[in-house]
Amino acid sequence: MTDETRFDVVVIGGGSAGIAAAIGAAQAGASVCLVEKYGFLGGAATTSSVLALCGFFDQNKNQVVAGVGQQVLDQLRTRDIYQTQTVPETGNTIVLLDLETTKSVYDDLITAAGVRLLLHSQLISATTVAGQIIAVDVVHRGGVETITGRAFVDCSGDGALIDACGAGAIVSAPSERQASTLVMRVGAVSEDADLSMAGMTRAVDVYRPRSEMAMVRSSGIAVRMPLSREVMLLIADDHGDALDVVDLTAAEVQSRRLSWQYLAAFQESLAGWKNSFLASTGPQLGVRETRRLRGHQAVTAEDVADAHKNSSDAIARGGWPMEDHVTVGTTEYGGIADKGWYHVPYGAICSDTVENLWAGGRLTSSDNRAYASLRVMGTSFATGHACGIAAAVYAATGRHDYSRTRTLLDVQGALI
Repeated sequence: MTDETRFDVVVIGGGSAGIAAAIGAAQAGASVCLVEKYGFLGGAATTSSVLALCGFFDQNKNQVVAGVGQQVLDQLRTRDIYQTQTVPETGNTIVLLDLETTKSVYDDLITAAGVRLLLHSQLISATTVAGQIIAVDVVHRGGVETITGRAFVDCSGDGALIDACGAGAIVSAPSERQASTLVMRVGAVSEDADLSMAGMTRAVDVYRPRSEMAMVRSSGIAVRMPLSREVMLLIADDHGDALDVVDLTAAEVQSRRLSWQYLAAFQESLAGWKNSFLASTGPQLGVRETRRLRGHQAVTAEDVADAHKNSSDAIARGGWPMEDHVTVGTTEYGGIADKGWYHVPYGAICSDTVENLWAGGRLTSSDNRAYASLRVMGTSFATGHACGIAAAVYAATGRHDYSRTRTLLDVQGALI
């Protein structure tokens, strides 16, 4: 690492929210350090093979996220890989991704923005003075490094910085959290294969009496990848406590075992799957929920359901319905009025206890049901973008300034 360890804005976590926060802050004129524990960017898309951006479009197929997120879509178009798909069973429109292209696009965008990127670096502690974070310690192969900053953004997904600095957090009971899923990528599935939920249910029902493990979920989302033509399959669920390392370890092992049971069921009786093979899992479990920020405001289920809008304090739009994975084996959807979108307020990304801390992505402050909408990657680009700009404004002025933040979001092409 270089001697440069002082920045205007320090962002923890290089998933969709962290990428947007870092680029947004840099384009607002701040010096930015982005800390990522893996050797690549992308969050769940690249660490868990969730190769679909959810939340860029509402159910009317209107785009509701742009800004830094638009830069990603533009890069996908430049590489001739931009592809959307509307899932028949849900009516939701997703942007399909290719794993290696996604890593490369994110590398290029962060580099072009002039962000100081630290891969293989994990947050281990934070120092606070008088209600503000002044520094974080990260560990990497070279040892422990202290990074100081004027403003900090937690986009770690698990609220690593929120926890490290003792900021107010929302941690639901494990039974009330969204389930985790080990994503499967399956090769040699014929182009005319049955990918329907109904077909999966029939195959699982036939196989279940002979399964070595309980196959609680009968069906899931199956999507064809744009380049490899593999099928991305979200069906191997786990409802353990991802904040308990023993539970999480068991979930990783058991979910991998379970994936082979689903593959066997589909090979046996699902049309077009006979010659298929398990190309990969994960590589890690796709964790949907652990902890999140307690903000000055919280998005509620009523805000989502009613498509609530308030342009006086809005920093982002949310257009993904409440996709609830709490009930074991099923996914329940809660719609948005008129299949539209709702506003996310500034107070939902600001810590109510630490003045210079913001949190985006699935850390955005919300109640349990609204969380089932806010957590997706497309919306995370929007909330992360707002966090980065708000932090840059604070670093420059020493105060929260919604008006200036909103102006810069507009300049950078965000949809609000």
